[in-house]
Amino acid sequence: MSRAYRLLVRAYPPGRRRGELLDTFAEAGRSRPGVREAFNLLRHGLRARLGRPASRGVVVLAALIALVTGFVGAAVAARLAWEFAPAYPTGTRLEAIEQALFPGLEASSEPAGDGLFVDVSERNFGQVLLSGHDEDFAFTTLWIGPGDFVEGDYPAWTAQAQQRLVAAGWQVGEAEVTGPTMIATGEIDDTGRAFTATRDGLALSVQTQTDVVGTPPGSFHAEAELNRLTPGWITLAGLPGLLAGALIGWLVTGWVSRRTQQAGGVTRSLSREPAVLALVLLLPQSVLGLAAMVYEPFSGGPPGAPFWWLSVTYGFGCSLLGFLLLTVALITAAVAGRSPRPEEASA
Repeated sequence: MSRAYRLLVRAYPPGRRRGELLDTFAEAGRSRPGVREAFNLLRHGLRARLGRPASRGVVVLAALIALVTGFVGAAVAARLAWEFAPAYPTGTRLEAIEQALFPGLEASSEPAGDGLFVDVSERNFGQVLLSGHDEDFAFTTLWIGPGDFVEGDYPAWTAQAQQRLVAAGWQVGEAEVTGPTMIATGEIDDTGRAFTATRDGLALSVQTQTDVVGTPPGSFHAEAELNRLTPGWITLAGLPGLLAGALIGWLVTGWVSRRTQQAGGVTRSLSREPAVLALVLLLPQSVLGLAAMVYEPFSGGPPGAPFWWLSVTYGFGCSLLGFLLLTVALITAAVAGRSPRPEEASA
């Protein structure tokens, strides 16, 4: 009997069913499973993990919980991967960017935060634990500016800055007219220009404005924001986390289901209703987060905020309550449930 068969039958819960399957394959002289056979063993084994063979609801519940836990796994894996992403340029590399933007001026740069992320409310760990992050929670960026107003014509300066960046190897986008929209006509009051440029995993957003308070006549305000694009390998790093999280969610749901299958009505209720309510709170933000994770590599721009930002900002209260409810279901199964007998486990 090949090792592959022995690994595949472990998809089934502990019990005599595993031994029966191995004996069947041995008698048939099977040495190696085919793709279809391996898929069927995994599919039926994972279904058997859930117990309750007559119930379809438990399959739906397990699939939805696996989606939530898969999202958590992907978020954790991607978050860890970001720790190994290239840092913002410093030294001569940063000076080259500053001079390409503001030649002849004393340009300087300043990070928007101290770490990977910035929370404008500057909440400490305890405050974050209790109330989540501020709604402006996002990746830290690097602001670059001349430190004073720039003299001259801002459309001409913008075109020249684009040319300098192209010469420096940047891929530069078209400049857009910016300014307030006039209510009467719906037209934009031309008071500035904005364009973006990308190079070597970096994204540069450049903005000029003449309507900043205190702008002297014949001058304009100019600044640039440097962001990091999401490396493709970070998105790929989230996939193992997604699969691992989904598998854990499925297996834990199966453990709770089988452990409470023969329990009383109160125990079943305390393990089922909290889990369903938790899904109401957690599923929307999980679906949105996974959609953002898929969209990131194709957006063509900086991520701004991590794909899980909703779960730690606006949705934090729902997230915290949702996982507390799932904990209630787990504790109920652990305390009031019972392990299935061998004959039940092999069903």
